[in-house]
Amino acid sequence: MSLHLTDEQRAIVAHDQGPALVFAVAGAGKTTALVHRLERLVRERVFESRKILATSFSRLAVEDLRRALARWPHTQGVQLSTLHALGYRIVRKAAAEGLLLLKRGWEEGLEQALLQRALRRARDLKLPWAPELENLESEDFLSYVGACKGNLQYADLKAAGLPPEALKVASQASAPRELEWYLELYRLLEQVRQEEGLLTFDDMLLLGWEVLVRHPDILQTVQKAFQAVLVDEFQDVNLAQSELLDLITRPHRNYMAVGDDDQTIYEWRGASPRFILEFAGRYRAQKYLIRDTFRCPAAQVALAARVIVHNQNRAPKQLSLTKGFVGGVHLRLEPHTPAQAQALVGEMARLLAQGRRPSEMVVLLRLYAQTPYIEQYLIEAQIPYRVVGSEPFYQRPEVRTLLAYVRLALEKPLGEEGRRLWLQVYNTPKRYLSRTLAESVWQQVEQGASLVAALRAAQAGAEERVARRLEELALLFEWLEGALKRDSAHALLEALEARLDYRRHLLRSSGFYEVGAGKAEGVRAFLEYTRDKGSVPALLQHLGQLAQEHLEGEGQDRVSLMTIFRAKGLEWPLVFIPDCNEGTLPYSGSENLEEERRLFYVALTRSSQHTYLYAISSLPLSPFLREAEHLQVLGAVEQVGEALARPAAQLSTAQTLALALGAHKLGLERYLYRWWNSSEAQAIAAKVLRLFIHADRNNWLEALGLTAEARGLWEVFGVAPGEGPSGEFADLKRFLPKPPSSDPASIRAGQKVRHAQYGLGRVVSLEDGVATVAFGDGLRRLALRYARLEVVG
Repeated sequence: MSLHLTDEQRAIVAHDQGPALVFAVAGAGKTTALVHRLERLVRERVFESRKILATSFSRLAVEDLRRALARWPHTQGVQLSTLHALGYRIVRKAAAEGLLLLKRGWEEGLEQALLQRALRRARDLKLPWAPELENLESEDFLSYVGACKGNLQYADLKAAGLPPEALKVASQASAPRELEWYLELYRLLEQVRQEEGLLTFDDMLLLGWEVLVRHPDILQTVQKAFQAVLVDEFQDVNLAQSELLDLITRPHRNYMAVGDDDQTIYEWRGASPRFILEFAGRYRAQKYLIRDTFRCPAAQVALAARVIVHNQNRAPKQLSLTKGFVGGVHLRLEPHTPAQAQALVGEMARLLAQGRRPSEMVVLLRLYAQTPYIEQYLIEAQIPYRVVGSEPFYQRPEVRTLLAYVRLALEKPLGEEGRRLWLQVYNTPKRYLSRTLAESVWQQVEQGASLVAALRAAQAGAEERVARRLEELALLFEWLEGALKRDSAHALLEALEARLDYRRHLLRSSGFYEVGAGKAEGVRAFLEYTRDKGSVPALLQHLGQLAQEHLEGEGQDRVSLMTIFRAKGLEWPLVFIPDCNEGTLPYSGSENLEEERRLFYVALTRSSQHTYLYAISSLPLSPFLREAEHLQVLGAVEQVGEALARPAAQLSTAQTLALALGAHKLGLERYLYRWWNSSEAQAIAAKVLRLFIHADRNNWLEALGLTAEARGLWEVFGVAPGEGPSGEFADLKRFLPKPPSSDPASIRAGQKVRHAQYGLGRVVSLEDGVATVAFGDGLRRLALRYARLEVVG
């Protein structure tokens, strides 16, 4: 067994047989532990290599395992596979035996092609809900179908004819609110898929599980193929994956699940922390814990730990520091969104000037709607960037559609460009106008008619409802042509959004609130961005320049902008998190506060060096920071870090007290015993213990907050306190809490104060009887005459 493994990793490597659950915190080196276990199982012939299955939800996790195992030739027989690929193998086996129809395997783009065939059939059959399909968001619908299949929710459960055992876990799918026809389209999609013998990506799991519950012979074959199963990233599994694995491991339960419930952030697409939290009880599994994080320095470790502890539905665990105190978390308060973006990009520019690379930096977002001003200032600063998983803000579909209305009225384009813009807007929001009618209207425009005239001409002979919608659209373009001559871009676009009720349409046209809300928020952010951009022509020219300058940055080393959802499992030296305010973190539209807190925890644990938090000072700070008492935590980290870096003889009373209080509160026991490599360790421990003795003699322990547990941390070093120099800790009395004072004359800059409404804070500055105080929710200016601030400590 490798000497470089920790005691906790060695315990995992030593596990032979039977069910096991491993909780591995962020950056814990779990891959190292897993591959060493796999290597040992093969080397010691506990299992044949080809009888071991190592799998994960994530292709990235599987590739990590593959690369790490490559150094040992005897492990090359280990079966490495994503869970989807495993399901696919099972389905193909059933098809080869004639147990189900599979004419073609999965390939990229199959889902979209299948959907288009289902849409054509719905129109050909003139189904009652077919008009809804004119502006269907295909990605949104396919995500709904994927979530259903991942949760074993059938389009028509009764028609599926599942055996009784399967009906204990499978269920009937339901439609999203206000999108009842989604379920009808799901049923039609499944009919087309089954007739054509196709397999979608999500069917790999659902049908893989279904094959096993329908066909005992195949189940037995698969069970015999794998004598041991190891599953990484278990916090990301959905019901289909959990049940598939349950069936495969049933004969032996040589089943190890590895993950971190604190990083379950995909609940909206079917994952749930219950699968990992209930694993030990379901299988009577041996539990292991890897607490050491090899990624984050002290500030991130302490703050993230204090944030996540407020979740109720979690396994208790504590991040343990290994890297020490080099690096930090920095909170910046800015007056408004543009200033925040300018400050964030300014910090990046400063770091780049010091020799850092763009690829070392990432901006982690709750929503893509947060990017407009950040993108603008990145382009102005000539810092190349990429928006991972999305387009630049001005090219997102919801923004392009709004601008398409404006361009049609302003530029009156003809040809393919004009037709494209027209087809983008004629039925968005829904007007239930047919594509045939839209094409005939545009044909008249191409022949010389104005768009308004063509819309009015099309009313002749149309049924009343259609004629009314055509007239509404004609009036809209008439208004637009007039507004373009008198209104600013901001005023016009805000009025246009209101007339269209566009954001409400985006919210209602998505099967996932998360997706629709993100698009609606993106439109709101774009409208805010246009506030100082002048006329519509000036705005369009500005957006064109942004696009050109962004294009010129392609191919360079770039800063990444991405959502926190996409960042899990990744790390960067320098992490920027904007909008750490209530309403964004947590997002005001989310009903799952614990998942929102897990998202913030994931963001806080991505950095190997520095994390820069930004917030708008006029808005409430994120409650996740307030409840974590971030100022006190980060202050304690700074004090403890400075103290641990000093020789014992140079420690002041304040620094020794910081160690006596802070090391235990920050959970640094394991760090101090296993990772703190200091020749001064014994001397510092002795000095801290002498402070406890001094406080005890004077009956100050309780007043100073010094506990037996805090003292026990330093007693483990096994040193005798000895006698310190004469007068050591003579000034300790001044650290005793003082009676609170409300006398304005007693307030000084730098003091810790308490306010009846805002809680604890620190005075930043004083000017003309007004104190600027940093509270947990931001800076506030308070008149001393009326504020009744109490000095604390």
